[in-house]
Amino acid sequence: MNTSLYKTLVLNEWRLRSRRLSSLVILLAVVAVSWLMVLDPKSGMAMMVVNKQRIAYESQALAFASNLIASLLFGLAGFYLARGRTQEDLRCGTASVLAATPVSNAQLLGARWLGAFGFLLSLGTVVMLTVWVLQLVRGEGPLQPLPYLQMLVFGLAPGLMLCASLAVLADAWAPLMGKRGDALYWVFWMVQFAFIPATLGQGAVRLTGWQVFDINGMSPLLVGVSQLMDVTHISVGGSPFDATLPRLHMPAGLWSAELIALRLGSMALALLPLLPAVMFFHRYAPDRVKLRNPAGRWRIVQLLQWLLRPLLRPFTAALGLLLRASARLPGLPGRWLADVSLVLLSQPLLALAMGAGTVACAVVSTDLVPALLAATLCAWGMAVADVSSRDLQSGTWALASAVPGGAWERGWRQVLAALGLGLLLALPALLRISTVQALACVAGLLFLSAAATLLGRLTQGSRTFLALFLFALYLNLQKTGVAALDLLGVDGAANAASVAGYALAGGLGLVALLAWPRLRRT
Repeated sequence: MNTSLYKTLVLNEWRLRSRRLSSLVILLAVVAVSWLMVLDPKSGMAMMVVNKQRIAYESQALAFASNLIASLLFGLAGFYLARGRTQEDLRCGTASVLAATPVSNAQLLGARWLGAFGFLLSLGTVVMLTVWVLQLVRGEGPLQPLPYLQMLVFGLAPGLMLCASLAVLADAWAPLMGKRGDALYWVFWMVQFAFIPATLGQGAVRLTGWQVFDINGMSPLLVGVSQLMDVTHISVGGSPFDATLPRLHMPAGLWSAELIALRLGSMALALLPLLPAVMFFHRYAPDRVKLRNPAGRWRIVQLLQWLLRPLLRPFTAALGLLLRASARLPGLPGRWLADVSLVLLSQPLLALAMGAGTVACAVVSTDLVPALLAATLCAWGMAVADVSSRDLQSGTWALASAVPGGAWERGWRQVLAALGLGLLLALPALLRISTVQALACVAGLLFLSAAATLLGRLTQGSRTFLALFLFALYLNLQKTGVAALDLLGVDGAANAASVAGYALAGGLGLVALLAWPRLRRT
């Protein structure tokens, strides 16, 4: 293949990903989280704190902290943004054309990897430029581009390379296509946090060769900064500080030869998933891949359903009665109940988990309620992620629009279905937590219900909402103390302003869905 043709193939891969609305949504989310994490010191909280002393908002510190935030979110969302090319080719009819081309498997997958990595790196660059603006607004020193560029290349790029490699592998190997690959990556993303020290503890802190396997780089970077500043504990992300103590300045010199060597090794490891991708590439063989069937079930899920059959049989029978009751209930209430029943019936394992969590929230001790509420609403979020995209993926949108209420009612009714289900599940917990926490949970459920429906319509898929929801829930469980990040009230940091903000955002999302059909006609 000549160079110009290969360049065109790479650019095409980059364009196909960059034109997705989901990419813009994720980018805006990263920018918003970055601004939220750079706290105003007047609030008594700071982004980086060492022994009650805050670190000045200078280029070194802002580059370091923004890199950790971007690594967290891009480490999760980057995979979902980069993958999905196989399904697009099958849906658009280009799979047979690509299968017949003389391009080798290695060349085709190499172009896809370059396009995916270039796309993710473009998003990372936009975030870096945004933090430059942030420093000009809130910073305390002159803007120095070099620390940001170093963090982009050695800090963020290895994790982006891994996301691109795993996305290519998931699309190249048939067993990882669909939700099974999504689920396995979520587990992999969580396991990576085993490399992050829960606390930098007491005694010596040093870099080790094992940290080359922390490809996202959070552990070696935290250790590198602790060595640079000669401390054993550092807080990043929002902590209280003592305003009477002098500010600390993060010195230059983070990128020692040892740390650079670790990050270069991580880059090499990030490319390893491409080897099995080339070996197992399906080449769009019709006996190995097919257009995703939303009704399909992974074999592990089928096994779980078989093992839980004594519980699932009466549970699904009760849901069937609920669905039949919705047919007898006239008007909007009946259609709403049918939507809720379909969400539960389409994912019985999640429905069973939600029911168990709701019962547990009513009987456990009060101090365990927030954690159980978070677990219950995690299952709820995964269940309602495709509440609106399911119509588009199943090809039933026209049929759903022809029933009473039409497309106009369909959008906001899906919000009400997700919200109503969430409120029913959370009710036992809401009665046992503080008023502010309960209001925060209700406002968060309204916001998330509108976001799931609106993002499903915009992106025609569930991955964008699911990635953002899981990341927001992860931040909520970290006890950051930042009210704006206490989305569901399980942190205890929510206040009247954060509750009103999420309620307003959810209301605006509902208004957007009300106006959606008219906007499409114009």
